Amino acid sequence: MQAAYVMSHLKIAFMRKITFLLFFVCFQSFFSQNVEIKFENIKTIEQAEEFIEKNPDLEAEIFSISPELDTVNIPAHFKTLDIGNLITENGNTFKVISIEKNKTFRVSYIFLDGKKLSLNQIDKLRSKIISQYKIGISFSDLAKEYTMDGNVTGDLNWFSEGMMVPEFENAVKNHKKGDIFTIDVPNNKWYYVTLKTYEDKIVSRITMLKIKNGS
Repeated sequence: MQAAYVMSHLKIAFMRKITFLLFFVCFQSFFSQNVEIKFENIKTIEQAEEFIEKNPDLEAEIFSISPELDTVNIPAHFKTLDIGNLITENGNTFKVISIEKNKTFRVSYIFLDGKKLSLNQIDKLRSKIISQYKIGISFSDLAKEYTMDGNVTGDLNWFSEGMMVPEFENAVKNHKKGDIFTIDVPNNKWYYVTLKTYEDKIVSRITMLKIKNGS
């Protein structure tokens, strides 16, 4: 009788455990499906930001790439994406939120610090640098010798419209590949000798929301 009583209670405990596990699995499945539906319905940056705020456990993030420029570790099929695409890659799922076309520029520069040099000293030094470049000294060697910001190669790499201060960006826009010119940003006491090294490019900027699979 005692053994039967014990067995009965063990069965009840076991059934409760099974019921709880089934409920938990169903809840997890429902939660996962619910999150997936919300993820798939995101169409704007604002919706993506709201999704991130409401789902902190998903380790979600918004980021942008330019496949034509960001060639390192960018899968080839990312170059053919469309808005709304869902992609699974390396344990993550990506949702394409927006694709914009941006004008990009590339220059090399030598920075001269107006907080350390007078404007007269800067003008004399810039004239010297330009003269040396025109007689055949490479811009990278001149940057290594003269720049005051630590970028010894002088290469700024590609940048898009709106990324630089207006004085710098406008000057770059107004020159063509091969031009060497000066740029003044007097409010910041930044002064440059600049070489435009590439023609301007129109590139895609793809903004995506990423979540980890199985989060």
